[in-house]
Amino acid sequence: MVVAYGRNGFDANALMVALDAMDLSQFDGFVYGSGFESQPELLLKLAEQLPLIGNYPDTVAAVKTPAVFFAALQRLNINYPEVCYAYPETHASAYLIKFSGGSGGMHVHAANVHNCLLEGEYYYQKKTHGRPVSLLFLANKHDIEVIGFNEQWLSPSPDSPYRYGGAVSHVKLSTSVQQQLMNAAQKLTVEFGLLGLNSLDATVAEIGNASGLDGEVFVLEINPRLSATFDLYGSTELNLFERHVNVCLNHDGLNQNAVYQSSLQSKAHAIVYATEQIALSAPLLWPDWVSDTPLLSQKILTISVGEPVCSVLACADTADMAKKIAQSRVEIIQNLLQSLKQYPCANNCVNLSVQSH
Repeated sequence: MVVAYGRNGFDANALMVALDAMDLSQFDGFVYGSGFESQPELLLKLAEQLPLIGNYPDTVAAVKTPAVFFAALQRLNINYPEVCYAYPETHASAYLIKFSGGSGGMHVHAANVHNCLLEGEYYYQKKTHGRPVSLLFLANKHDIEVIGFNEQWLSPSPDSPYRYGGAVSHVKLSTSVQQQLMNAAQKLTVEFGLLGLNSLDATVAEIGNASGLDGEVFVLEINPRLSATFDLYGSTELNLFERHVNVCLNHDGLNQNAVYQSSLQSKAHAIVYATEQIALSAPLLWPDWVSDTPLLSQKILTISVGEPVCSVLACADTADMAKKIAQSRVEIIQNLLQSLKQYPCANNCVNLSVQSH
């Protein structure tokens, strides 16, 4: 089913109406991703219909309440960029304003006098100059299991300078950075009772090191649900979805002896955003490295400037190479979409398949 999605996540009324029209007896539970952080009360309503498989609504609410989360970081002696809850009159240009329930980076903007009126979900955070990284981990309320270390990057636009661009798995980090991330995830798991798959976002103040990216880690947030990096992992031997379900239902099943292997092949994904309005009027045959493609359920599908069109995937022996391939594939798809404007085909299937490394 397709449900409307807005600034605060899913349209609560539309989602409940859609669920009421379904036969829920065929499902064992509800696994959720983004779209609920700003409205944990919607998760409570869903829990009345189906068992939740993931963090409890009160956990999501606590992690996504800035005053609660950053107070916990302070108490647990975990580094984080300075935050405040009133407009920073002095050196405002050094701060960002963020919406605590947002995702995808489109809720992050430079602090200025025009956005200084805050509600409880907003906060100011000092800018950090470093490399964005994350830790994907499984938690059982008491312990964690490392799934992988990742790097993220931006795809800025005039209206969304901090818009999410993509991520790559198995990034090379120093032992020190890995340990800082794991220690933070462990402490926060115990503090908030985290359950199942979670992602810890941070920046690393870069220092050159032959063993990998090194420096001081600054924690930004916890994503208490399946995150964007979820699809960068998983295989026949490692079915992350099944692991998530098992840990959430049984509060056990962690492999404490799992060791991060930097030699594993890296996988990257990147988001293709519309650089100008696109009108699709024919079915498209996409390359096999494209996912999350538009659903043509009507005569003409219009995608506005700045909206996501699809995702591209890439695999390589190193994170740097996988990232480069993914970013080049973004350009390929954008060029192909441009070609549709020059050579429209309203009735036949358009083949976007191309040769790519």
